[in-house]
Amino acid sequence: MLSNPIINNRFTLQVYLFICVLVGIAYAIAFGWGIHQSFATIATDTVVSICLLFAEVVLLWNIFTYSIHNSLSVYQSISLNILYGIISVLLFTGIESLILYIAHPDAFNLFVYSLPSRMFSLVMLYCAYRLYYALNKREEDTLEKAEDDYEISVFEKQTHTSPVNNTPIERITVKTGLKIKVIPVGDLIYLKAEDDYVMFITAEGRWLKNDTLKEYETTLPSEKFARVHRSFIVNIDKITKIERYGQKQLLQLTSGESLRISNNGYKTLREKLNL
Repeated sequence: MLSNPIINNRFTLQVYLFICVLVGIAYAIAFGWGIHQSFATIATDTVVSICLLFAEVVLLWNIFTYSIHNSLSVYQSISLNILYGIISVLLFTGIESLILYIAHPDAFNLFVYSLPSRMFSLVMLYCAYRLYYALNKREEDTLEKAEDDYEISVFEKQTHTSPVNNTPIERITVKTGLKIKVIPVGDLIYLKAEDDYVMFITAEGRWLKNDTLKEYETTLPSEKFARVHRSFIVNIDKITKIERYGQKQLLQLTSGESLRISNNGYKTLREKLNL
C-alpha cells in the first residue's frame, strides 16, 4: 500500500495534529459555550473532537486514495464523495454522542439540542478537506507528469546520440574511511540519487559515492536493472510486488521498503518482466 503521508511524515503529522487541535477546540467551545455546557463537558468534548478529527482525516485520505479512481464517471465519483461525507459525519457525531452520554449524562439533552448545527459544521469541514485533498492531488499529478516528461526527454536524447559500447559492470567499489568496499551488482537492491551522490542499498547496509545515476543506468546490466524513477534504479530480482492504485504505482522490495515509481518506470518494468 502507498504510505499515508499524514502518519508517515513527521512534518505533515505535526501540521495535521496542530490543525485538528485548533479545529477541535473551536468546535467544542463554539457549540458548548452556545448551549451553556459546563467546563468539564466542553473539555471532554474538546478531547473527543480532536481525536475524532485526526482519525477521520487519516481514514479519509486512505478512502480518497484507494476507492475513488479516475476510471469512475463524474456521477459515480460525486455519489461516492457524498456517501463518504454522510458516513463520516454520522460516525463522528455517533461516537461523540456516546462518549458524552457516558461521561456527562446530565448534559446530554443540551448536547442533542446542538446536534443539527454540529452536523452542518462537520459537513462543511468534510467539504473543505475534500477540496484540499483534490488540490493537493492535482499538484502531485502535475509533478509526476513533469517527472515523466523529464524521463522521456532524457530517453529521446539518449536514442539520438551515437551509441557507446559499455560493458556491463559486475561490481561497484565504494570508499569507506580507509577501506574499499566491493559490492557485487547482484547484491544491490536499488540505487538512489542523493544530490551529487548515489546511494547503494544492499541487505548489508547503505553506501554513498560521488556519482550520478545516469552513469549506472548505462553501465549496469540492462536485463537486471531498471530506472523506475528519476531518483531510483532498482534490481529487478529484488522486487517482490508491483502495485497500482489509479495513477499511482508502488514497488515493494525484498528489504521491506516501498518505492514510488513514475508512469514511465511502471511501463519499463512491465516490458522487462513481460507483464
